[in-house]
Amino acid sequence: MLRSLSKALFGSMLILVSACSSIQPRDPSEKSTSFQYGYQEDSSLAKFFESDNRDPKTETGFYPLNQGHDALLARIALIESAGKSLDLQYYIYRNDETSQLMTWRLYEAAQRGVRIRLLLDDMQKRNDAGMAELNAHPNIEIRLFNPHQYRSARIFAFASDFSRLNRRMHNKALIADSVSAIVGGRNIGNEYFSFESNVEFGDFDLMLYGETVQQTADQFDLYWNSLYAIPMEWIVPGSEKVSDELIQAQVKKLQLEEKFSTSTYNFKLLPLYQKLQQGTLELYWGPGRIWFDLPDKIATQESQLVDNLSELLAGIEHSFVLISPYFVPTESGTKALAEAAKRGVNITIITNSLASNDVFAVHGWYAKYRKDLVEAGIQLWEVKASASIKNKWSLTGSSRSSLHAKAMLIDEHTLFVGSMNWDPRSAELNTEMAVVIEQPEYVQESLHQLPQQLRANAYQIILRDSDIAWLDVATGETLHSEPEASVWRKMGAWFSGILPIEDQL
Repeated sequence: MLRSLSKALFGSMLILVSACSSIQPRDPSEKSTSFQYGYQEDSSLAKFFESDNRDPKTETGFYPLNQGHDALLARIALIESAGKSLDLQYYIYRNDETSQLMTWRLYEAAQRGVRIRLLLDDMQKRNDAGMAELNAHPNIEIRLFNPHQYRSARIFAFASDFSRLNRRMHNKALIADSVSAIVGGRNIGNEYFSFESNVEFGDFDLMLYGETVQQTADQFDLYWNSLYAIPMEWIVPGSEKVSDELIQAQVKKLQLEEKFSTSTYNFKLLPLYQKLQQGTLELYWGPGRIWFDLPDKIATQESQLVDNLSELLAGIEHSFVLISPYFVPTESGTKALAEAAKRGVNITIITNSLASNDVFAVHGWYAKYRKDLVEAGIQLWEVKASASIKNKWSLTGSSRSSLHAKAMLIDEHTLFVGSMNWDPRSAELNTEMAVVIEQPEYVQESLHQLPQQLRANAYQIILRDSDIAWLDVATGETLHSEPEASVWRKMGAWFSGILPIEDQL
């Protein structure tokens, strides 16, 4: 059962009703909402943050999760400590060790009476019957966002209804008791948590406490109660609840307890573990807000998040750092960035190199704009596939590193962290969310560390004889071809760049 939990796509309720005769419309008055649990003193979660004498009703405290093992530990800690509710919203929820661990902990929480709501996008194929058995637990509800109408013929479903199924829920959030939340770029899977994967994503999210937690919960409720969030029991009706005996047998077979407590990946060895146990977690504090697209963006293509972000970016005075793994600025975006640079804004853009990018088609279109960006005076950096991601357990066997964090540092005081890439797909097709916090201390610390990190782990894009070149600042070597990339990846990126697919990237 733990192996069967996967992300699912849900479409418009009306479309699904016409495509699947077993699915019936939901009574619009039957809504499920987050508990207004807030900042009650009796919440066991509050002990994690009790060392900070700040008012969580008017400010946001956050702890940065920039290492994979800390990010997984934080999620497990919130799940294990929740007393009333757990709401999870993800684009990808894999079927591997880290996702199995989370599913097991969620099941245990449900067994002790915690209400679990799990909202998954349906791009990833999963075992519907397995999810339905988990969903049959009285304390677990699973919904799929914008699902395929043909569950066993997904390619046919996609081909026959491309316009709808091409639009996805990319939001990523976990909310525990409305007391704490985790928001950022990570999906659920080994490569996001530094655990035994041939690729390791350098990712980033924030553990939140304070005013933005309820905003995150409100965002979740909008998606959960939307027409596009289809209950699992409508897709697979009449399922029996998974038995506790089967869950325990699978846990034992998969050796989940041992893999995360007695082997190389041991939570108890982490400094974050001790801070959580002792209630000595130090947070950065500042005014914050959650920005998000409305669920019906998949029908309207209107982005509330883009509107908010455009207003924020229009007010930039002197500095802007953009971190985006998939960076397709488009002609108009490139022009806007160049104009900002020419009026004196110091702009740094960090994205993947061809070798570190897991979607070479994106790189093919991004590459068209590199020269214009560099000529405008923008500092452009591409992360090495061989970058050493800072990690307690090194790369845990990973053969390739890939940037997956999505963040912005603005005017040395504003931090933007979320699910949104700087590309047409995030702007127009997928729904996205982000947290924006005014926190000069953290932003300035990050800016201070950035040059050293870039020198060690990225190539600077420069011009040599009017052509693009890659400067390895660490060695002083200048390269004149996409570094670390095979000839096949180079050919694939080039070919993608001549196809008319920019608006899909």
